[in-house]
Amino acid sequence: MIIKKNKDEFTAYLEDTSNIPGDAQILFIPQDKDEVREALAQCSKSSVPVTCSAGRTGTTGGCVPQKGALLSLEKLNRISFIDKNRFLARVQSGVTLDELTQALKKQGLCLKAQPTESLAFVGGAVSTSASGMRGFKYGGIRRYVTGLEIVLIDGTVLSLKRGEIKAKQRNFDFEKQGRRFKFYLPSYTMPQVKHQAGYFVKDNMDLIDLFIGSEGTLGVITEIELSLQKLPAHIFDCVVFFDDEAKSLDFVDRIKKLKRKGEVDPVSLEYFDFPSLQFMSQSYPEVSKYQAAVYFEDETEKDVDSAVEAWLERIEESGALAENTWFGDTEQERKKIFDFRHALPQKINEFLKEHKQQKVSCDIAVPGENFREMYYFYAQKAQSSGVPYLNFGHIGEEHLHFNFLPRNQAEGKKAKDQAEQFVRKAVSLGGTISAEHGIGKIKTRYLEIMYGKEHIREMADLKRYFDPQCLLGRNNIFPAKYCSLL
Repeated sequence: MIIKKNKDEFTAYLEDTSNIPGDAQILFIPQDKDEVREALAQCSKSSVPVTCSAGRTGTTGGCVPQKGALLSLEKLNRISFIDKNRFLARVQSGVTLDELTQALKKQGLCLKAQPTESLAFVGGAVSTSASGMRGFKYGGIRRYVTGLEIVLIDGTVLSLKRGEIKAKQRNFDFEKQGRRFKFYLPSYTMPQVKHQAGYFVKDNMDLIDLFIGSEGTLGVITEIELSLQKLPAHIFDCVVFFDDEAKSLDFVDRIKKLKRKGEVDPVSLEYFDFPSLQFMSQSYPEVSKYQAAVYFEDETEKDVDSAVEAWLERIEESGALAENTWFGDTEQERKKIFDFRHALPQKINEFLKEHKQQKVSCDIAVPGENFREMYYFYAQKAQSSGVPYLNFGHIGEEHLHFNFLPRNQAEGKKAKDQAEQFVRKAVSLGGTISAEHGIGKIKTRYLEIMYGKEHIREMADLKRYFDPQCLLGRNNIFPAKYCSLL
């Protein structure tokens, strides 16, 4: 195992894209699960907090330590197997999504619930229950996880298979590794929208789902088994531009209605508001003249030309600027559109780093009937604040990534105050404060707004069952004060 105690050698590990400051006294880089157990044993014996570090592509500070030890999983980077006949893969948690994608491609396979950031580790994606652009059709990574290997803080290794251990209502009582586990789940009800905020709990749930999305607070995920799918015969992408914002929202509503009727089934349905396009215009000057844009990706096993033709008819009927639409069905054309979609979050991160500002964003999703109310609430309040902003993302799931772009500390404070208003509004509409990025360290106060202190205490009780000293991922999801240790 590689161990580093000179902070100058691991400063790059003390940050993610949230830009919150990090601090640690030691870095462990284990090369297998036994070395993970060894590192955890050292931390447990000395009561040292330990934070897991994966690809550091997160936005909420979940992998950013505030003291103690860092545990990097980068050397657990082996693809154990890809079974083409059973459509299964087993990988260590340090394999990147891109490495997995390329290996699967050679076998004619794919993981269709592909989180957006290709440099993220599979373990990190599972720890945050990530989704991404293709969630509109395929959902998040949770539904494709069929097995997990988890190392607990006391060194116990849990090997879980989906379907093997289920709760009775909110009670788990089972034996594993010669040890009896008996605990109760929190009593809150999760909102009925795309959701990743706090522990996943519901009646009669599968144990494996408790660890997915637990943000490194219950155990260290070292290996993952995933269900796979065949590569589609044809994939094509499209960006549709509008000179009227209302028309763009109407187009989205029509696509969702056609999907419910079974007439279309796009993989992705994404949105860019006017400020997003203006922000992108330095690199893509041609988009500055548009008011909004809708991106979608679709797949077909049939003739791609006829599928594209059908989409063109819908686009023309929507009042979009059909002659300026970007279509891509070749690798080169699709890459152009892919790069355009992915450039926006990267440019946001670069802007915030340049201005030395922490990320202030909302990862809110609300029920479909309340989406427009939330959308216009964003714009009204943000404009009144005077802080630059933009709004983009997974509109097909009523889930946009609202981002403030503060240029100084005063604007940063205004943005944080305003973001709390957005959170309260989302909760009042039956939504979630985090649809896919999790809570990490920067959104813990939002989780309290959503669930209240009593339910947060229930989460802390559950954490203490697996991690009595509250060492793992300390201050992720909820502050350590709820563990009554600090």
